[in-house]
Parts: sequence; structure tokens; C-alpha cells
Amino acid sequence: MISAVRPGGWLFLEEADPGLQPLVCPDEFGDEQHLANKLKLAFRTLMSQRGVDLSFGRTLPRLLRSAGMIDVRSDAHFPMGGPVCNELERATIEQIRDRLISGGLATEIEIEQHLSNVASGQLDLATSPMVSAWARKPV
Repeated sequence: MISAVRPGGWLFLEEADPGLQPLVCPDEFGDEQHLANKLKLAFRTLMSQRGVDLSFGRTLPRLLRSAGMIDVRSDAHFPMGGPVCNELERATIEQIRDRLISGGLATEIEIEQHLSNVASGQLDLATSPMVSAWARKPV
């Protein structure tokens, strides 16, 4: 990507960093939150087994600097609660349902209960922080 940037031009990158926020329910006060966090841990286990670097997002500024970029800046956004977080959680669980079950990481009953809990709108679900990094190519 850097080779496509003109001298003096900017490059903007974003990547999630699940390792910065390991819980989907940071306020784990009840059974519903505990189940949600259990399934999030299972999801991250599946990701790790597939070779995903769960801390890659935080490396973006360093990688930009090491590639010779200048004026490197970064921040992270950590959404928590609301319909967008609920929909992302529902879609994620639906997509990995079979792998969770076949991997012995969750039961069908747990998944159905969690999806019902998500649909209730009573969980304060968080998404992984999104790290944004941007830098300028030297002139």
C-alpha cells in the first residue's frame, strides 16, 4: 500500500484489536453477561487457531514508522452498547455457530440462550477496539 502513496501523501489504516478488550460484556454482573463473555472467549480461541493475530491493530503505528512513514498518528475507538453492537454480535455468533459446537466450545443451548439475550437488548455489548493509524510518505 505504501508504494501506491505519492510522496507527501497520506495512508490511513484500520484494524480491530480484540486483545485490547477481551470481554464483550465489560460489566460482567450476571449469568447473561458471563455466557456472552464465554462465547467471546470461544470466538477468540477459534480466531487464534486460524492464525489470527489478536493484537495486530496496536502494531499499526510501529509498522508505519518502520516502513519509513512520517507524522505517524493513531487512535482507537471502542463502541459499547446499542443496536449496532447487538447486530454485530448476533451476526458473528450465527456465522461461527457450527464451529463453536463442533469445537466443543459451546452448546446449541448456550448459543440459543445467548442469541435470545442479545435480542432482548438488555446486554451492554462491546466490540473490539478499532485502531486507526495514519502517516505521511516523505517527500
